[in-house]
Amino acid sequence: MKAYRYYVRSPDGRAIFGFDRLEAAVGVALEYGAGAALVDTMAQAYHPMVQEMRPRADGSKELFYLPIGGWDTGRFGADRDMIEGIKKGHPAIVHAFLAKGASANAVDTKGGPALHWAAARGNAEVVKLLLAHGADINARDGKGQTALDVAVAKNKTAIRDLLKAAGAG
Repeated sequence: MKAYRYYVRSPDGRAIFGFDRLEAAVGVALEYGAGAALVDTMAQAYHPMVQEMRPRADGSKELFYLPIGGWDTGRFGADRDMIEGIKKGHPAIVHAFLAKGASANAVDTKGGPALHWAAARGNAEVVKLLLAHGADINARDGKGQTALDVAVAKNKTAIRDLLKAAGAG
């Protein structure tokens, strides 16, 4: 699997495509239209890493930077970058790193699985994305907790219900 720098995610979140050149990625995002996201997986620390296609008042389309800054991406690999993306909270970032080769079962330096981070953040779209990419719903962190345990402890009822519906027990 080839890892690209730029990824464009469709507005419905079903498709993601990688590009070496920013110009190509921008062109595809423009074709997708409103709601498409362009992620720079090598954004430098504190530089914007996500752009979203939005309509302008005159009917044209334009990419707008979202207030989500990069970090030292690439320094520790796609798995750790994806977990940082989960912390940032935008599903397109997580999707881009999954497309770049990150594992849905990635763990942080303390043994915290990606699914636990998504559950703690309460982001249902990211939880669904990780599950669709094979995240172990019953994985345990360094404290022996499952993602369901984390969702319950953090009072993330929608995530709790989602995990239960997906087979967490």
